Amino acid sequence: MKDSDSSVTRRRLLGAVGTAGAASVAGCGFQPPTAGEGDGPAESPTERVGRIERYPRLRIAAVDEIDVGETVEFEYPLDGSGNFLTRLTEDADAGVGPEEGIVAFSNLCTHMGCAVSGNVDAERGTAGPCPCHYTSFDLSKGGLVVVGPATTDLPQVRLDVADGDVFATGMDGLVHGRRNNLADGEPVPEEGE
Repeated sequence: MKDSDSSVTRRRLLGAVGTAGAASVAGCGFQPPTAGEGDGPAESPTERVGRIERYPRLRIAAVDEIDVGETVEFEYPLDGSGNFLTRLTEDADAGVGPEEGIVAFSNLCTHMGCAVSGNVDAERGTAGPCPCHYTSFDLSKGGLVVVGPATTDLPQVRLDVADGDVFATGMDGLVHGRRNNLADGEPVPEEGE
């Protein structure tokens, strides 16, 4: 008498287990979120009208009050979104002011979101090393990653000078932890509000 006639062979057992596994996976239902749930698209193009669609204009400081190496911290474009403004010893990409050395950046390292504003060196034009994983950024070159595990440049705050004051007018780059720099928070008050 053969064992294969009356008992289950290894091949048949593995085939049955595989078929049962595939059937159970296929039987699992997936129901996509309904409209209004989660972070899905808007129900209609006009649903997003209530969100801010442009960056606010925020006065940060007077140009003549910003000394080389001084760091001014501020929130922009949403409450709780930390940034820093500093004056470098040299001109910088997108810098403003008399020597084009005033720049502003997000305070959050693009690697893991640790604060870099405490490590700004105006003489070298760098922010960092980040206290968590040692990424450094070149502030004179638009927040370019110099060294470290971050793969994205530090988001730069767009600046404008008017009547001797420095204003934040936008952001270049996505702030760490955000899917949209203008979503999921309260905007800072506009100039004059």
